[in-house]
Amino acid sequence: MAGAVAERPSQQLPTALEFVAPIPGFPDERAFTVSPLDDGGVLYALRSARTPGLRFVLASPGVFFPDYAPDLTPAEVTPLGASAGDDLLVMVIVTVTSSLSDATANQLAPIVIAPDRGTAMQVVLADSGLSLRAPLLAAAS
Repeated sequence: MAGAVAERPSQQLPTALEFVAPIPGFPDERAFTVSPLDDGGVLYALRSARTPGLRFVLASPGVFFPDYAPDLTPAEVTPLGASAGDDLLVMVIVTVTSSLSDATANQLAPIVIAPDRGTAMQVVLADSGLSLRAPLLAAAS
C-alpha cells in the first residue's frame, strides 16, 4: 500500500476535499467541505460545496472496527496523487436512519484521503467479506 493509514484523523483531516473521481451516484459532485461532528475526531460531516443539503457522515473506522484494515494497492490510490510514504486516511460512510443506535457503516467502499494534497476518492474494495451495512455501535461495544 502507498503510505500508512492513520487510525484516527484528528488534526490531519483537511477542511476541504477535492474528489479525483465522483462518489458513485453523484457524478457532478467533486468539491466537499469537512467539519467535525464531535470533539473526539470520530464523526465528520462531508458536505457538498456545490449542492446545499447534500451531506454524508464519515467515521474513523478504527474506533468502531479495530480490525478494519483495508488493503489498498498502489494502483487504487495513484489517482489521489499519493506516492510511497504518503500518509493516507481511510474513513467509512455512515448511514443513520433515526439515530446512531441503528447507524451502519459501509466497509466495502471507504473514502480514502490524501490529507497533504486535499484529495479524496471512494475505493470499492474487492474483499467480499466486508459489509456494506456493518452495525456501527454493535461493533464498538
